[in-house]
Amino acid sequence: TDLVDGSNAVRRHDYDPLFPAVEETRTLAWLDRLDGLVSRAGGRFTVEVFFDGPGRPVGGPYDCLRIRFSVGVRADDMIMGVVRLQGFSGKGAVVVTEDGGLADDARSEGARVLRFSEFEDRLRAKKA
Repeated sequence: TDLVDGSNAVRRHDYDPLFPAVEETRTLAWLDRLDGLVSRAGGRFTVEVFFDGPGRPVGGPYDCLRIRFSVGVRADDMIMGVVRLQGFSGKGAVVVTEDGGLADDARSEGARVLRFSEFEDRLRAKKA
């Protein structure tokens, strides 16, 4: 299972919380691109995308993505819960983030961590 820190992905590069419409536009474009990359890679794996905050429209439907929202907890905590569950089940998890704290926590639980550019490169090469 690939666990993607969606809020971190969308808020990279000159993010300004004063312009929520920009975040919404970025979210829709990024999810469309990600779904296309996963689809072209064969869809042989599960990609879960986690966002901070309550559910909201994020486009779709997406063929290859499962979108999850955090309500009352941080998306990072939800991601770590899945990492631990996968570990208890004997399955590995891949966490896709550029958040150093989340990356360190995920590695400490045995997950593999990829940056967004690495993840997208692997999807293009059909190796994710």
